[in-house]
Amino acid sequence: MKVCIIGAGVVGSYLAKKLSRENHEIAVIDVDSAKVEQLSYSYDILGLPCNALDVNCLKRVEDFDLFIVVTENEEKNVAIAVLLKAVFNKENVILRVSNKAFSSPPVRDFLKVDTVNVFSEITQTVLSIVKYPFALSTVKLENEELIIFKYLVKVEDSLAGKQIQELGETRNKVEFTIVAIEREGKIIIPRGESFIYPDDKIYVAVNEGKIKSLVEELGINYSPIKSVFVLGYSKLTEELLSKLSQFKEVNLKFVSPQKEICDLVSGLFPSITVFHGELTDVELLKSENIQNSDLVISLTDDEEANILSCILAKNLGAKKACALVFHPEYEVLVESIGIDAPIVPRKLLASKVYKKLSKKGVLDIAEISEDIDIVEVEVDSSLSGRKISEAKLKSCRLIIAVKKGEKLFIAKGDTVLENGDKLICIGKKG
Repeated sequence: MKVCIIGAGVVGSYLAKKLSRENHEIAVIDVDSAKVEQLSYSYDILGLPCNALDVNCLKRVEDFDLFIVVTENEEKNVAIAVLLKAVFNKENVILRVSNKAFSSPPVRDFLKVDTVNVFSEITQTVLSIVKYPFALSTVKLENEELIIFKYLVKVEDSLAGKQIQELGETRNKVEFTIVAIEREGKIIIPRGESFIYPDDKIYVAVNEGKIKSLVEELGINYSPIKSVFVLGYSKLTEELLSKLSQFKEVNLKFVSPQKEICDLVSGLFPSITVFHGELTDVELLKSENIQNSDLVISLTDDEEANILSCILAKNLGAKKACALVFHPEYEVLVESIGIDAPIVPRKLLASKVYKKLSKKGVLDIAEISEDIDIVEVEVDSSLSGRKISEAKLKSCRLIIAVKKGEKLFIAKGDTVLENGDKLICIGKKG
């Protein structure tokens, strides 16, 4: 497919590199000629150093199939989308926004584009950490009730040392599937005879409404999030604080070096305890008991400050730390130095992009790691009447769930497939 990416920032560059490696024909437009030239020099990418608000610039890519608009200026993104729709009659446009108004259904339907509100997605990611503190990360399939959570197996866990097939009794009580095992940096698509070892990271699929019951049945011990520190201010802080303040059982504290920001937050959120001080002021943080906090969140616009403040919080004793990281190269690094939940905005666009790039028969795709995709495949006549245990699909390494009409079921080997059913599967890249 011919894909044009407008905006060569961190997100745009990442997508350009990734999609180029997957043999799509890629063009990148940006007013910064240095960024464009660097991408063109390093990858098989058509670089166009021009302004996408100029119709003559867009004319150079008018034969492209998909447009991903990810500049840092959301007003510009909307204007570019309008040009693509009105002047060039382009159907497939993905638009990055942060303003709720731009991603609201009326605006989205009027523009007829797919919007990704990065701020809202980040907020939901943080909220999932508060809701599911036992998980390293969670993915919820769009428009579905299926959750896939990533869990680090501990020596004391009942799972440790068992084969997956030994968990049948638990599965009869709460339906779930272990869809992947990450071991020593490698991804394993498991079978019934596969063992689970301490320090494995397992990906578990379960209905969202049954996730806590499953955790109880598996004997996973965890402490609920009761004390949260939010360090620093950025564009998404107010939305995050608004959502977090709805958790009445959570003691929420906010720290900022800017007095006017502290006054603003105090006025907007009277229930939140606000402190004026540096994010790395050890005495201040210790005096406010950060060493006993359950979660520290640093989501400023400065990723180095986010990383440093989270490292400090962890060293002081905070149980879990969450940092906003913009550069993809930092993700593995921050995990290796003890930050529990790096949030990388570039992943939030992957699902929308893959959906547009999907081949015939694949309805939806989401990425849960660098090595694993979730794919949704419709059952056709070649599979109708067969049991799941008999189904063989190149795009499906493991069937997670089956959607029959509006109902979603965790997959079982004896489930009989019918025309029109949708299979939610794990696909391993490469």
